[in-house]
Amino acid sequence: MWKPSCLLCAFLLSAFLCAIAAEKTGAELTAFESKGKWGYKDTRGRIVIPARYEVAQPFLPEGIAAVADQSGWAYIDAQGREVIRPFIFDNGPDYFHEGLARFVAQGRFGFFDRHGKVAIPARFDFALPFAEGLAAFCAGCKEVSEGEHKAMRGGRWGFMDRQGEVVIPAKFEEARGFEKGRARVKLGGRWGFVDPSGAFKPA
Repeated sequence: MWKPSCLLCAFLLSAFLCAIAAEKTGAELTAFESKGKWGYKDTRGRIVIPARYEVAQPFLPEGIAAVADQSGWAYIDAQGREVIRPFIFDNGPDYFHEGLARFVAQGRFGFFDRHGKVAIPARFDFALPFAEGLAAFCAGCKEVSEGEHKAMRGGRWGFMDRQGEVVIPAKFEEARGFEKGRARVKLGGRWGFVDPSGAFKPA
């Protein structure tokens, strides 16, 4: 038979584990505004993360939230600790495609998941979002301005899988994302399509 002291220990352990689980998810936190800044409160209205951000998006189910501070956009955890700084796309944090979003470190592109964990280390000169399990990347390309927009020019393009392994070598002059089993690419000055095996077919 369990003794009262043992039951108390079991209860405290259970409560501790539940607290840890809640702490990690951030699911109970909602954004609030104070004097032009944003922070997060719990369901009881208690301030968990002080109002210090310019923008505060809702927490993802996985336990991170995108916020903007004076240094730009970042993902934080439920304790307000910075997890990762995403690539900025369309004036905000890069969108998640197939569970992965881009980040930049020392001028190189990589991918992180919805937990904020690096899934593919930053080792590519540039990369497009994932589509149908593959992402186009370029080697040796440079960012150039084209009017109000910017584009990547030069170098060669290939495709990687979700583990960051190169599955189609970088041999194309340009590349787009996969759609319906093929991706538009340019090879030898001619536009065509490539399938997941790497086979090229002129348009």
